[in-house]
Amino acid sequence: MAFLKKYAFQIALVCLILLMGGYLLYMYVLKPEAPLTVKQAAPSFSLTDIDGNEVSLESTNGKNRIVYFYFASCPDVCPPTTYLLGEVQDILREKGELGEKVELISITFDPETDTPEVIRDFAERTGAEFDSWKFLRAQDKEESIELAREFGVAVIYDEQNKTFYHSNIISLVDEDGNIREWINGSPNLEAGDPELTAEDIYKQLKKLY
Repeated sequence: MAFLKKYAFQIALVCLILLMGGYLLYMYVLKPEAPLTVKQAAPSFSLTDIDGNEVSLESTNGKNRIVYFYFASCPDVCPPTTYLLGEVQDILREKGELGEKVELISITFDPETDTPEVIRDFAERTGAEFDSWKFLRAQDKEESIELAREFGVAVIYDEQNKTFYHSNIISLVDEDGNIREWINGSPNLEAGDPELTAEDIYKQLKKLY
């Protein structure tokens, strides 16, 4: 009893440290990641890949998908974001999940300019593996713009300058065809947003399976 009285403060301090350590261990190591909720059903589409094959949302169900809208002549965000997705592809390949659990889908805003040859050249610069990364084209830019907007991507076509202005959104679609997350591919670094990395995207993707 005398021992407890003499060292009561030290014992309480040790207990507090152990409790705090246990809390931090649970919060940052053991606590399971919260699942991503369904944002909306992904819009149905039927497009063609660069080999002329038809690809639909339904034909890719059963796998989780990373969906990104771009155009090959984009002067700013599309090339580096596509390169970033190439790094995600590399992570998925190393983990044995590329093509098995996850596919990547890139859809051009500009199918009239982005011919299969132009897209292939653009894609190969990222090291894309075409069996697990589908580069798709609609019939015209109007169809592409409408589909992008249905996916939650803001986009307008500037007729005078013949270019597209768009939000740089990466959509994560689960195996059942639901959009579960929108990732901003262009965080505002000047405002203090952290730089987006391939590991960040992969961690979010892993919450789907």
